[in-house]
Amino acid sequence: MHLKTAVIICMLLCLPLSYEAPAAESITDLKNAAVVLNISRRNSAPYTEVNAVLHSLDILGIQHIETEDVATATKYPLIVIAGDIRNTTFTRSEQEEIFRYVESGGTLLAPVVTGNKYFSLFGIKQPADSNKRFAIEFKESSTDDSLKYLDRKEERSISLGNKKLYSETIWTHSCELKDAKSLGTTEDGLSVFSVNQYGEGLAYMLGVSFTGVVLQPHVGNDYEAQRTWINRFEPGSDVFLMILKAVYEKAISPYVYLSTIPYGYKTALILSHDVDAQLSFRNSIDYAELEKRFGVRSTFFVTTKYFKDEMDIGYYETERISYMRKVKELGGDVQSHTVTHSINFDLFPVGAQNTTKAVYNPLEAPTVFGELLVSKELLDRDIPGQNTISFRAGDLRYPERLIEVMEKSGYKYDSTFSANDIMCNFAYRALKQRRAGADNSSIVEIPVTFDDSQGYVNLENYKDMVKLWIDVIWANADNEAISVLLLHTSETAYKLKSEELLLQALQGKDIWIGDLTTYGDFWNERSNVRYNVAMQNGTLFIRMQSAEIPDRVSFVIGKSPEIKSIELLDSKNRKIKFKESERGNKIFLRIII
Repeated sequence: MHLKTAVIICMLLCLPLSYEAPAAESITDLKNAAVVLNISRRNSAPYTEVNAVLHSLDILGIQHIETEDVATATKYPLIVIAGDIRNTTFTRSEQEEIFRYVESGGTLLAPVVTGNKYFSLFGIKQPADSNKRFAIEFKESSTDDSLKYLDRKEERSISLGNKKLYSETIWTHSCELKDAKSLGTTEDGLSVFSVNQYGEGLAYMLGVSFTGVVLQPHVGNDYEAQRTWINRFEPGSDVFLMILKAVYEKAISPYVYLSTIPYGYKTALILSHDVDAQLSFRNSIDYAELEKRFGVRSTFFVTTKYFKDEMDIGYYETERISYMRKVKELGGDVQSHTVTHSINFDLFPVGAQNTTKAVYNPLEAPTVFGELLVSKELLDRDIPGQNTISFRAGDLRYPERLIEVMEKSGYKYDSTFSANDIMCNFAYRALKQRRAGADNSSIVEIPVTFDDSQGYVNLENYKDMVKLWIDVIWANADNEAISVLLLHTSETAYKLKSEELLLQALQGKDIWIGDLTTYGDFWNERSNVRYNVAMQNGTLFIRMQSAEIPDRVSFVIGKSPEIKSIELLDSKNRKIKFKESERGNKIFLRIII
């Protein structure tokens, strides 16, 4: 994939027809996009690092332009170089242009710099490349604006791998500094993340690749860097998204991006249940009734086990199906949790794409296609108005080609990864296979933050667990990230009570609470939003490029003395109503339809 398939946002000035055209000098075309400078072909390198940067910006809702042209890139306030800057990467004239760009006020963020011709720009000495470093300690958030989101101990100190399991981990490019300021160090005391004031501009060296710290965790291949499995705040990969976001917000004024939360709320809690035992079907009604009482919805992932084996009876039968119909009547979102709920699901062969219940043999020849297609077939057959598009595997088992099979089976959303395991508290576009170089898919991954299973929640500790969940929810809120709750409906005492206590504590707070499929729909709507930004006589104009306006999508704008008023327009230059609110140094625009 190269430029022809890149997501490219054109930042053309679009003045509203209903306004008198001002003098030319009053018009400012806000170059609001981050530029991703693709140097993969120059370095004869794979496209993977470019995709990793684009993937990161997509998650954050930041508009971006991908280009291979230095002259194009230097027209924008922020350049993220996707790859290793070597002495041979740029021509002499391009090198000089990059130096002038930073010197005159531009911001440059590079993952890796190994070419000594650029050491003076970044204020560094020769990096000591190593895959034997296992931790990064970031400086206090007040040290530099790029660290402003790293305000918790779990964010300032992160793991790159588990020493007990691996003798090596991702590559780090730590070094001694000459003129730069250290923002983060590896355990050997060398600086891995740094910033250098060069003239009027800033040059950041991240010291790690976005492939290593974002894409690899997001496909579950991160050297087991996570410090916890579930029910905790684990931002080990998110911190690099937060650094990227903070650098963007510093470089561009006023900045505009799309919120990761529906309707511009501070955060989101996604409610979900796994229905995978005999009593779970009837009990699900109690959970659906509780949620209806609080005015929220949840997703019920249903195991359609219709056969008997050594583990259990075939509990997906007429009476229990009727309970799930009732759940849907109460507002529940019913989705797939496989046929077998096998602990070996990640080892199943892919199987055939034309698998149906009539030919599927889950006892003797289970397959990934069979689990997804047959469970969807049964739910769509048995639940009125059902369209099964969301999936979660039993025991969170994740086959190598799960996402590829999901796409071919008609699914849109997956919730099989543990957020702690992959160190990510955002939804994101999954890759088709569990390797960083795989192609992008249409599937949205929405990882699980909280889980009651394996004794994590019990009669003795459930009140304390609710307090812990609340703390994690607001930790994620500080990053505009989300939290996903998984409660099994196997009993209706302490588990049901824990959800009730959680909903009571969050009632009336600045949080969107809902089901997983609805959040996935929001994420897809957000992915399709295109807009232009311009400033005219103190008015910030945001012009949508589509006549269809999704009201769940909201804009985030950095406060600026330049902004006297804000106008939101559709593609035909008609005003769109919105509700404006402020949090900290940001303005949130919620669309009203």
